[in-house]
Amino acid sequence: MQRHDSFSPAVRAFGRGILVAAFFSLALNMLMLSVPLYMMSVYDRVLTSRSIETLFMLTVIAVGALVVVGVLEAVRQLALTRAGARLETVLGAPILAASLQNSQRAGPDIQGLRDLAQLRQFVASPLASALFDVPMTPLYLALVYLIHPQLGWVSLAAALLILLIAGINQLLTENPLEEASRHGATALQKAQAQAHNAEVIRAMGMFSQCVESWGGDNARAMAASDTAARRNAFTNGISYFLRLFLQVAILGYGAYLVLSDHSLSAGIIFAASMISARALAPLNHAIGGWKAVFSARQAWRRIGTLLWAERAAAPMALPAPAATLSAEQLVFQSGAGTEPVLKGLTFAIEPGEVVGIIGPSGAGKSTLARLLVGAVSPTAGVVRIGGDDLANWRPEALGPFIGYVPQDVELFPTTVAQNIARMSVMPDPEKVVAAARLANCHEFIQRLPQGYDTLLGPEGHVLSGGQRQRVALARAFYGDPKVVVLDEPNASLDSEGEQALIGALHQARTAGITCVVITQRTSVMPALTKIMLLREGCIDAFGPKEEILHRQIRPARPTDQQAPGNPAVTARFG
Repeated sequence: MQRHDSFSPAVRAFGRGILVAAFFSLALNMLMLSVPLYMMSVYDRVLTSRSIETLFMLTVIAVGALVVVGVLEAVRQLALTRAGARLETVLGAPILAASLQNSQRAGPDIQGLRDLAQLRQFVASPLASALFDVPMTPLYLALVYLIHPQLGWVSLAAALLILLIAGINQLLTENPLEEASRHGATALQKAQAQAHNAEVIRAMGMFSQCVESWGGDNARAMAASDTAARRNAFTNGISYFLRLFLQVAILGYGAYLVLSDHSLSAGIIFAASMISARALAPLNHAIGGWKAVFSARQAWRRIGTLLWAERAAAPMALPAPAATLSAEQLVFQSGAGTEPVLKGLTFAIEPGEVVGIIGPSGAGKSTLARLLVGAVSPTAGVVRIGGDDLANWRPEALGPFIGYVPQDVELFPTTVAQNIARMSVMPDPEKVVAAARLANCHEFIQRLPQGYDTLLGPEGHVLSGGQRQRVALARAFYGDPKVVVLDEPNASLDSEGEQALIGALHQARTAGITCVVITQRTSVMPALTKIMLLREGCIDAFGPKEEILHRQIRPARPTDQQAPGNPAVTARFG
């Protein structure tokens, strides 16, 4: 299992950015006191002394302080933006790697990358900046208390009420937000699956059914989100009222104190009102943006869970394996309580052998292929390459020794050369061409618009099914693989392509490469040395080709002598 050691350094790097933002927040909030101090000085000194010079100097000082406040606010926002970008930069690759590794157990999903993008956007948002002002609330309340103890107690009571409302808001919205997140994720997964199968949906007119299926989960997500939004809006309205009421209460009660105690000035009352409003504003922002805060917290938890789940100690580096492939009591279940797809398979394949796996549909052939290359983990039993359990190999270390062509061939949206070279940024030209020649696709690649540099994918050149299968075959034989597993590699090939496949298997046998071919067609028979017949998840027969053909396959009638892949011939494997 891959080890991800980037989580802790990423947290430390992110923490440094947060500390920088916190430092600027402290300085910014201290300078924000210049406005109430300016007002207090104008009321208490300028208006009583009627001094224009004093007013001018105080104004210059206040404006200068506000300019610095603006600069600090910009720097704080920039620091948070860079902290979020640094977090995404450091964690992006480990999260993608963990997502790909996790797909072995939970299926393909890139939710981790979406969570990381959401977290980065939250860190760079104005709401995150406002949350940095929350720790300054006690300081502001202490200043109000120093102005007058009774005004301080009034402000503290309002702050405690808003905190109570914040707690109630969390209790009222937590379950609806979790429900909205769960149904939203389900709806997104359905939409992704439907987009992946758009051609099937279009061909069979399944648009309304697919939209209805997606819409049900999306509607439940919207309903739960609306419930949370209504509750959040109600509590936010109460907290907003309390903040405004506090300003009125401070002004009203302050005026009463001034009237009853002539030692207090009107400037002090106005300053206390502004400071108390500044103290409660961050709390009000936190309640108003609680949905964003909750979503960011959930994203951070999912990221942590994803990465920490992959932090198991990395297996010891193993030497290059021999080209032997074996299985011991191999069992695979698709889910708890379901019927096993494979039931206790045990076999051994020696270097240079080309084994054809045949059997009826649903026998477990493709599942066995995925187990043999480590694409999925067995429920029980062991798959060994060169005598070592596949579980003891890191995927990056084992990958160069494995070649695999799945039943559904997918190529990456990059160049032909990079597809053959297994996404290498700098493909080895000699190895790429050698693999392409082996798969008999060198000539058609030469005829592409940019040859091996032709970009594939929706925005690039689109290959036919047979061409994709040949490029995938070249990818399987790229480098120096010890074991090659091909799942129906001739499903989309013409007679020329099948002859190239047979030639590639003969060359692999000569080179000592172990090959496993899942097939339903007789055309690859000349290249096979052994046959394994699977029925209902069990090995019905396994041995030399001639022996198994003699025992298991009925003699062909004259009407069966048709082109390779003809159903009449294919059916004899079942």
